[in-house]
Amino acid sequence: MRIGIYGSSFDPITYSHLFTAATVARRRRLDKVIFVPCSSLRHDKKLQTDDEHRLNMLKMALETSAHKKNSLGEPLFEISTVEMDALPGETYTYDTMIHLRKKYPNDELYFIMGSDLLAGLSNWGNAEKLVSQFQFIVMSREGYPSADLIAEDPLLRNHDEHFLIMSKGINMGISSTYIRDEIRKGGDPSFLLPDVCLQYIYEKGIYREIRE
Repeated sequence: MRIGIYGSSFDPITYSHLFTAATVARRRRLDKVIFVPCSSLRHDKKLQTDDEHRLNMLKMALETSAHKKNSLGEPLFEISTVEMDALPGETYTYDTMIHLRKKYPNDELYFIMGSDLLAGLSNWGNAEKLVSQFQFIVMSREGYPSADLIAEDPLLRNHDEHFLIMSKGINMGISSTYIRDEIRKGGDPSFLLPDVCLQYIYEKGIYREIRE
C-alpha cells in the first residue's frame, strides 16, 4: 500500500484538512491517509485546546468521511496518536515515521507537508535521517516555490528525488486560526468545519479565549 502521513495540530480540524487529505490521496494514488495530531506538550507549538478535545473533534470529522474508501473497500482515513502518546520533547517527525514504518514494514510511506515548511526542514530533529530515509509529498503554497526552496538547501537538493511536488489547486484557504478567531469574536464559522465539530466546540466552550 501507499500511505500518506498527515501531521498537524488540527486545532481544530477543518474542511481544508479533509479536502487536502482526499485530494492528495486521489492525485498521488494513496491507499490510506493517517492523520497524526501533535501533542500539546511540544515546545515549538502553543496549542489552543487540550489533546482530548482535538482528538475527539478529529474522530468526529473522520466519521463524517467514513464513506471515503480505498480501492480495497477499506476506510481511506485513520488516526494515529503516536505523537500524543509520547513523552514531552521526545518525539520528532523522524521518530513518528520510524514508528509507522515498523507498523507498516511492507508499505510505502509519504510524509505530507506544505511547501512553506521546506525552508526550515533542515532544522528539524534528525533532519538528515528523515530526508534521506523517507519520501515527501509537498503541496505548493503561494509564495513558497517548492523547487526553488529544495534547490537552495544542500540537504534537500541532495535528496530531491524524495520530494513529490504537487501543483496548485489544493489549498482551500481555510485555517484553524480563522475559525478560532471567528468563535472568539462571536462570528459564525459554519461550513468551514463539520457541524458536529462546531457543535462540540460550543458545548465545551472551546476557543473563547486565546491561550498565552
